[in-house]
Amino acid sequence: MSQISVPMIIECVRKAADKEVAADTDIFSAGVDSLAVLRCRALLKEQTGVKVPGHVFFGGRTPAGIVAMIDAQSPIGAQHVGR
Repeated sequence: MSQISVPMIIECVRKAADKEVAADTDIFSAGVDSLAVLRCRALLKEQTGVKVPGHVFFGGRTPAGIVAMIDAQSPIGAQHVGR
């Protein structure tokens, strides 16, 4: 399990893109763009020290899907994603 949670992704999207999303909302259908993904990644790095690659956002597409991808890619979650 990673230290990044669904509520953290939802809050990150709200701050980075000024979009309100739910756990199962496709963030790109909601209007999130690649620049907002970059901002969200920076916020997560600042808050947690974890570097989450952009492909996780594009592959996961929803806050729940993003966290699931983080958890699936490493036995200890996001700390080793993309290394």
